[in-house]
Amino acid sequence: MSPKYRQAPSRGRVDGHSAKKRLSQNFLHDLNVRDRIVQAGAPATGELVLEIGPGLGFLTEALLASGANVVAVELDSVLIPRLQHKFAAQISAGQLTLVHGDALTVDLESLMPTRGSWRVIANIPYHVTSPLLHRLLLLAVPPARIVLLVQLEVAERVAAAPGDWSYLTTFVQARTAASIVARVPREAFDPVPGVDSAILLLEHRTGDDAFRLSPHDEERLWRLVQAGFRERRKKLRNALPRALPILESDILAALARANLSPDQRAQTLSVQDWTALLAELPELDAGVPTNAARAAVARRSTNGGAEGGERRATHPASAADQTAEVVAHGKINLTLAVVGKRPDGYHELHSVVAQFEAGDRLYLRRSKDGADSIRLAGMPLQLEGENLCAIALTALRRVCAVPPVEIVLEKRLPVAAGLGGGSSDAAATLRGVAELFDLDIDGETLNAVAAEVGSDVPLFLVGSPALMEGRGELVTPLAPWSGEPLGLLLITAGLPLRTPEVFAAFAAGLRGSAQGAALVSSQHLAAELTVGMSGEGLLQRAAALASANDLLAPARAVAPWLRPFDHALRRLLDRPLSLSGSGPTLFLLYPSQREAEEGATLIANALASGELVAPDGVTPSVIATRLIGPESGERGTR
Repeated sequence: MSPKYRQAPSRGRVDGHSAKKRLSQNFLHDLNVRDRIVQAGAPATGELVLEIGPGLGFLTEALLASGANVVAVELDSVLIPRLQHKFAAQISAGQLTLVHGDALTVDLESLMPTRGSWRVIANIPYHVTSPLLHRLLLLAVPPARIVLLVQLEVAERVAAAPGDWSYLTTFVQARTAASIVARVPREAFDPVPGVDSAILLLEHRTGDDAFRLSPHDEERLWRLVQAGFRERRKKLRNALPRALPILESDILAALARANLSPDQRAQTLSVQDWTALLAELPELDAGVPTNAARAAVARRSTNGGAEGGERRATHPASAADQTAEVVAHGKINLTLAVVGKRPDGYHELHSVVAQFEAGDRLYLRRSKDGADSIRLAGMPLQLEGENLCAIALTALRRVCAVPPVEIVLEKRLPVAAGLGGGSSDAAATLRGVAELFDLDIDGETLNAVAAEVGSDVPLFLVGSPALMEGRGELVTPLAPWSGEPLGLLLITAGLPLRTPEVFAAFAAGLRGSAQGAALVSSQHLAAELTVGMSGEGLLQRAAALASANDLLAPARAVAPWLRPFDHALRRLLDRPLSLSGSGPTLFLLYPSQREAEEGATLIANALASGELVAPDGVTPSVIATRLIGPESGERGTR
């Protein structure tokens, strides 16, 4: 049965201002709710209060009346003159500082005191709740109290009791005591949103209750917590080995030492439980560079200490302990034209492809027992059959000697999503093994090995963007984007969409009305990228490129849910969507990764409220990242 899709509530005009859906503008007008917010914040006279998203100034009035000194950060440029006019006297007196900017990027450190107490009291745009909480709580001098008017479901998740936690719950309650002050009906806003809200109170933990971990251990902790919640319905005995590069037996032993049952689920663990488990997993970051270590490597590369592009791993003095981490980036098809059928049964393609920063991780080291091993995180994989990493190893050994190797594959991209994950893993295996053992193999030979492994594998041995022709094995590097890297939002439905079925539908004549248009678009884009193009220029072509995929019509025929899901996302995000490859992943381009992350939050909130309904009720995978470009940092082996 096809899922039903509901449009967002209509957005009207408030006090002459058109509320902007993309900024989650729903203006509070209930005086009782406003008073409860100020009462919960309890600002002292002269104390600094940060207000995020003052909007029309309804809450700002009450904060100023309390005697607090207010710093109000507003993103909407249309509202700035109104606020300046309304609060001219308070701005002149120095009681109100009005900042035009985005609270997720503005320099809060320079606006907030470096010592003493300050507070956050705000009715925030709901789609930035999670990133905003992360930013506020990680400040060098965090607020003593945070009072936010947020979506009810988010407030309930943040303030949940042990047993029903999420990653966000764990992060917030590690540093604050969380509680819900009051539930707020949707009618308290204009325009009326599609969900109820709540006043969320967070009080910073101090004294014996304070959160104390070194930056290094804290990074390890959140990686562990994220691994636990990656498949929250699974027991820890199953979830952690699938998400961490640690053997299942070692994880079970660590759980036992931490007095935790392997049959528990992540949502039942407290912060103390996670910290105890972390202490029993000293191997968690062994051979896996931390962000600080990666930054140090990048600085050394910039200063000439390493060759660019593919060689970023640093090696210990002992050859036996050499390790390498390789990022297996994903790809999107900006264009995809099916040119014809080849004698070997494959279809002839013409496709402009761009790689993005998100991807799987491979950790490689010389085998200690003289035999190859490949593990999906902590779970062993078969060395025979269709595993592309194993196939890549076998193919590489046909042209050069490769010592036995241990490979741990950490999957971060959805499988069978049209993002080239498996092919990229195979290419990463080739790159990683060549780096690890310093193999004497030239690029042409390595590319031939990649083509033998799979059609798309050679693509991931070159830079981005690239032109992919033939069955995918003919790859021509194109000029990289200029300017800041574009943000990218990937939405992968949780339903299968098999590539052979899509191509079969195409061959059967299920094609779009503008036959040949995809090839024209693809050729034009490739020609432009031969000499170079800015990211902004590509963004301007997003609407035209959304239809530059010959497999879009057959994919919609094979998967009837794809069209309504695409349309529902277009209504929600108000941007053109494209299909990557044969699907099922849909993607959108944004001016920056931050804006892509805002889109991801908007989707999460719409799914939670019922404004957006996932096909068959299966929650989609949503990833915010950015295209690889000159300013993105080096790619490949780390």
